[in-house]
Amino acid sequence: MDVITTFPTYALDYFHHINWLYAGIIAVVFGLVTARLPGIIIVPVFAAAAYIAALIVVPALLHHTAMAMPVFDKKLLEEGLAFYVFFLVADAVVYAVKSLIAKIFGW
Repeated sequence: MDVITTFPTYALDYFHHINWLYAGIIAVVFGLVTARLPGIIIVPVFAAAAYIAALIVVPALLHHTAMAMPVFDKKLLEEGLAFYVFFLVADAVVYAVKSLIAKIFGW
């Protein structure tokens, strides 16, 4: 319950340190993959997981360092929840723009 009640406190901390390049690419890709309205609730789970994985894999590939699994603790749960909310909003915006463009052009 503590994770939910203190959400605004730790969410702002994660949002201040977000890598906007990774987040933008992941939000656009997963927003375009969303096919129907109920997918807006489910797809951000995978987008948040992909973002956390990208934070681990990309620096290891670029700097030739060892990859380490994240510690599965409360901090990772808070990070995942904060990024879920971020990708929920971002994917909904991308889905809305995609639907609007499809409606305008009759696709």
